[in-house]
Amino acid sequence: MTKVEDKKENVGICRQYCTVCPSYPGEGILFCARGKSSKAVEKQGCYCPSCEVQTEYGCTGTYYCIEGACE
Repeated sequence: MTKVEDKKENVGICRQYCTVCPSYPGEGILFCARGKSSKAVEKQGCYCPSCEVQTEYGCTGTYYCIEGACE
């Protein structure tokens, strides 16, 4: 089970960061809750540390689209 709740409010916050992130794989969202992308992702910068969802749940990682959900 992941630490971050997969809920509508978190998706709305996440959308502000994930979809404009330079590493965004083009689909998916809320990787900190749902796990890594099924698409290949090239590390080009990560906006996760700026996201309120990460702060609220005490996550400290980056590149959840590559590494998987915050645990």
